[in-house]
Amino acid sequence: MRQLVTLNARSKEHGEYLHTILMILNDIQEKQKSSNNQPATSSSMLEFEPIYEMLPVTNEESLNLLQQALTNDHTLFNKTVKMLSLIGGSDIKESVRRILRKLISNDYAKQFSYTGHKSSKHAFNKTILSSLLIKAIHSTSNLADKSVKEIETITSIWLSKASERSKITAS
Repeated sequence: MRQLVTLNARSKEHGEYLHTILMILNDIQEKQKSSNNQPATSSSMLEFEPIYEMLPVTNEESLNLLQQALTNDHTLFNKTVKMLSLIGGSDIKESVRRILRKLISNDYAKQFSYTGHKSSKHAFNKTILSSLLIKAIHSTSNLADKSVKEIETITSIWLSKASERSKITAS
């Protein structure tokens, strides 16, 4: 019987706590509705939408369009970095790979090596994709201390395996 009384009291406390949270949430929603910043936020999301749809980059034309858009608008560049940093991973290797999958398709990645020295491949490190990747990794709190060299090495290996990944997805 004592346990039922205790459970009932705790249930009442949780109910009051939930009610308080709901009141705070309602206040936040009202402030957000009355705020003049709401239209700016939605318009900036509309600006970001075309960039998000360009990813992963599948050809040189889309890479040039992305580079042009992000070079001309630093706010958009920073929002893209933030979006990529949220992709995350359990460690640096997984984070880099997951971000690269979002940035560039396997078929297009076959045309790149990290520095561009191998055969007739393009230099990935000269693209805006490399800048996005490095900044996204460094803006992730648990990876901020990782060196650029670590990111370059993982990226280089990922690019070299693009042909293998393309064959696997094709079959």
